[in-house]
Amino acid sequence: MDDDAYRPIPCATQDRYERAIITGQPLALNWPYGDHRIDDRVRVLDLETSQGVEYVRFMDSRGRLHCVRLDHVRLHDD
Repeated sequence: MDDDAYRPIPCATQDRYERAIITGQPLALNWPYGDHRIDDRVRVLDLETSQGVEYVRFMDSRGRLHCVRLDHVRLHDD
């Protein structure tokens, strides 16, 4: 099996992202950035799918835009 194969996220997690998009409520995420990971409260803008892989587009607390594979992002509980 390919170690980088996309792993779908649980439906409940998908629902949290979609609710954040609709309401504009920020989410606490952890995502890879270069050789480390970032923790931040972000504004989720959209979920996208390309070639069977889902991505999340979001704006971090400094106003920078990111598009990260959804299975590489960790959603923190508030």
